[in-house]
Amino acid sequence: MTTIKLELGEWIYNAGIVGLCNILEHSHDEIIIENDYVEFDDSILENFENKYFKYLIDTYEPVLSYSKILNIEDFIIKHKNEDFENFSNENLEYLNKYIADVLKYYLKSNSYKAAYPLIDSNVDILALEKSISKVSKKKTENIEDIKENLVDVFNKIEEVLNFIKLEDSKKYLAGKNIVYNIIRNGWDGVSFLNRATKEKDFYIDYGNYFVEPVVDYLEADKSKYKYTCFTCNREMKNFNNDISFVNNLGFDVARKSAHVWNFDNDIAVCPVCKLVLSCIPAGFTYIFDKGIFINDNINIESLIRTNNKLMTMLDYEVDNKSYGTNKALVKALFNANVRAVRNELQDIQVIRLIDGDYKFNILTKSVLNIINDSKEDLEKIESTGYKEINSYFYIYNIVLDNILNNRNMYLLIEKLLHYKISKNSNLFYNTSHIIRVLKINNRYLREVEVLSKEQEGLIQEANKQGYFLRQAYKEKGSVDKLNGIAYRLLNALKISNISMFMDTILNSYLYTKKQVPKIIVESQKDIDIFKTMGYSFIAGLIEGVEYNTEGNYDK
Repeated sequence: MTTIKLELGEWIYNAGIVGLCNILEHSHDEIIIENDYVEFDDSILENFENKYFKYLIDTYEPVLSYSKILNIEDFIIKHKNEDFENFSNENLEYLNKYIADVLKYYLKSNSYKAAYPLIDSNVDILALEKSISKVSKKKTENIEDIKENLVDVFNKIEEVLNFIKLEDSKKYLAGKNIVYNIIRNGWDGVSFLNRATKEKDFYIDYGNYFVEPVVDYLEADKSKYKYTCFTCNREMKNFNNDISFVNNLGFDVARKSAHVWNFDNDIAVCPVCKLVLSCIPAGFTYIFDKGIFINDNINIESLIRTNNKLMTMLDYEVDNKSYGTNKALVKALFNANVRAVRNELQDIQVIRLIDGDYKFNILTKSVLNIINDSKEDLEKIESTGYKEINSYFYIYNIVLDNILNNRNMYLLIEKLLHYKISKNSNLFYNTSHIIRVLKINNRYLREVEVLSKEQEGLIQEANKQGYFLRQAYKEKGSVDKLNGIAYRLLNALKISNISMFMDTILNSYLYTKKQVPKIIVESQKDIDIFKTMGYSFIAGLIEGVEYNTEGNYDK
C-alpha cells in the first residue's frame, strides 16, 4: 500500500485538491488533512471513477435535466389519486408544456440516445417517447371528455419515470448531464470528451485514462526516471502528460511548440497530478454556465470549507441564475461558520468562470471591508435589475463586479437614474435601490480615501432636499418640469461640470422662492462629494421617499 501526498500549490491545482477531497469524503474514504497537505492510501483509487461521478451527480442533481424529467411525478400521482377531479385547463397546459419541452426534448437528445445502450433494461424508451403526444382539448369539451386520453398519457409517463428511476438510468443519464454541463467547464478533449474515443462507457473511459495510469505509476520502478513533474516535482519517465486538456490553461505542445522556451516543452505532469487536475470540476462551484473558486489557501481545511460553503449557498432557481455565484460568494466569505472576517482579514484570490473564460480578482482588505459593511444593502438589491433589448442585468452583479474590480459606481448610478427619468418600462428597481448603490459607493470611496466618514449623512440629507424641492414644484403645479430639470442635472454630473449643475439648481430654487440648501453649497469643494450629493439629490427629486417636516422618513 502506498501513501499519496498532495500539497497546496497554484489556484488551479488547489481547485483539483478540493475536488478530490470532496469526492473522497462523499464516498466516506479516509483521508488525512494537515495544514498545507492532504494524504491518503492508494486503495481509495479502487472504483474511483464511480466515486467521481456519484459526487458530481449527487451535488448537482437538482439542476440536471434528469431531475427535470422526474419533477412531474408528484403532479401525476396527485391527479391520478383524485381521479382528475380537480384537473384544470392550467394543469393541461402545464402537462403539454412538460411533454414538449422536457420529456420529448430530453429523451430524444443525442447525449441521452448515446447512454441508452449502457442501461440494463428491456424498455424501448425511444418507442415509448414516440407514443406520447400532447393532450388536445376542444373549446366545447371539458376535462371529463378527455379523461381517457389523460389516463393513457399519465400511464405512459409513469412508464418513462420508472425507466428514468432505474439505478443505471441515473448513473448514465445524469452522468451524461454531468459530462456536458459540469465537467466540460473544467477540462475537455481527452478521455470521454475526446470525439475519437472508442470506449462508449464514459465511466470506464475515465478510469482507463486517469485512474489506471496512477496505479501503474505508483507500482513502477522510478529509479531511472530522469524528469520531474511541473507541479509536484515527482519523478517522471517522459513528458507525455501535458496539461492541454485543462480549459484556458493548457495548450497543444505538439502544434504550438513556440509557446515554450527554445521550442522544447518541459511542461508536463505526473499521472497523480493529472488525476488531481481532472477533479477541478468537483472543486469549482458551478451554476449554469458560471463557476467560482475561492483560493482561500491559508490552509487546506479553510480552502475546502470556504468552497463547500459556496455550494450550500447556491440558489438553483432558474430566475436567479444570473447572480447566483456572486450571491454565493458574498455569503460564503462572510458566513460566521466559515471565517471571522473582521478578525482575520487577508487578501483572498477569487477565480470566476464567465462566458468560458477565467476572471481573476484579489479580495484585498479594503474590498472585504466594503462587502462586509454593505451586506444589508447588497441583500436589498439582490432581485433588482433592468432589461436592455433581450438581456436582463442584475444590479447586484454589476455592483459586486465594480467592487471586485476596484471601480466606483458612478456609471451605474447615472444609468439607473437616466432610465428612471425616461420612464423605461423594463425597470425592476426604484430610487430606494439607487440610494443603496450610492451608500455602497460611499463606502468604496471611503476605503480608497476619497471620502471621509464625516460625509456619512450626505446621501440621506441630499435625497431629502431633492424630495423637498419636488414637493415645492408639486405645490406650484409644475411637477411635469422636474424630468427636464433632472436630465440637466444628470448631464452636468456625467461630465463633472459643477457650474452647469449649480446653474440649474439656482434657477430651480429661484422658481420656487426657496433657499438653496447648505449641503449643496458646501459639497462643491470636492468632485466626489459633489457627485454623491448630486445623484442622491436627483433620486429624491424624481421619486423621493416620503419625509415629514422634521426631515425624517414617514412610516
